[in-house]
Amino acid sequence: MRGVIVPLVTPFNEDYSIGVPALEEHIDFLQKVGVHGIFINETAGEFTSLSLEERKFLAEKGRELVNSAFYLVGAASTNTFGVIELTNHARDIGADYVVIAPPYYCPLKEEALFRHYSMVAESTDIPIILYNIPSCANPLSVQLIKRLALEYPNIAGVKETIDSVNHVRGVILEVKGEREDFVVFTGLDQHFLNTLIIDGDGRIMACANFAPELHLELYKTFQEKRFEDAFLYARKLTELSKVYDLASFFGLAIKLAMNIRGFSIKPVLRPPYVIDGDNMKEEIRKLLKKVLY
Repeated sequence: MRGVIVPLVTPFNEDYSIGVPALEEHIDFLQKVGVHGIFINETAGEFTSLSLEERKFLAEKGRELVNSAFYLVGAASTNTFGVIELTNHARDIGADYVVIAPPYYCPLKEEALFRHYSMVAESTDIPIILYNIPSCANPLSVQLIKRLALEYPNIAGVKETIDSVNHVRGVILEVKGEREDFVVFTGLDQHFLNTLIIDGDGRIMACANFAPELHLELYKTFQEKRFEDAFLYARKLTELSKVYDLASFFGLAIKLAMNIRGFSIKPVLRPPYVIDGDNMKEEIRKLLKKVLY
């Protein structure tokens, strides 16, 4: 698995129910433009606002719809047995990978994190992508990632949503250096190109919900060694990543950007998230006009 993976937003109706038609439309669009993977039940998808039954429903619905890309399912939880349940559900419905962020809310030492992931890895044979997102959960050190990757063959890669080239470099050199099949993805638009340059495998970024063409073109031009064009798209993505700073919750910014670009997904968030003022939507509109048109 390499390339452009899209972490899906979860569409909601005004009554906060899941907007299934909008989800179907969006997955169809992403497959038509040629993304390499589709990832459901993750941060941009507001998974913490979903019940266990809704997460399973979305995982099953996504499996029905995704047929021309890798299919990834998020299985993060604050408790290990919940992660095991979601992981094996993803395996049973035929997902290609599960993506597991560390437990959040409770601070854990490295040995506790190792035991957590070990119990999950030993309970299943589905490939696992670790999700390092220290702004939201316990951080995963390079040494912990390496220890897990060398101990468990089904721990297949990591998504690095960390603003540190040195950390990503460490994972690539120390983990991929000993396990060539271990994949490393960035979760930050502004680090897409440099991750590819240092032998990373791609990106998993929320902006690809509304602007997948930029991510796909950067990946394509880099693979074709058209580096001037790759630099151009990298600069565009760096500018576009400002969208995350324009809303109190970045998922709202993504949904508003999709709404501005004509997608049917509504800018509706489940509580406790709130909708910011109209001036923020105008700021997003200006940013999209500057970068995309």
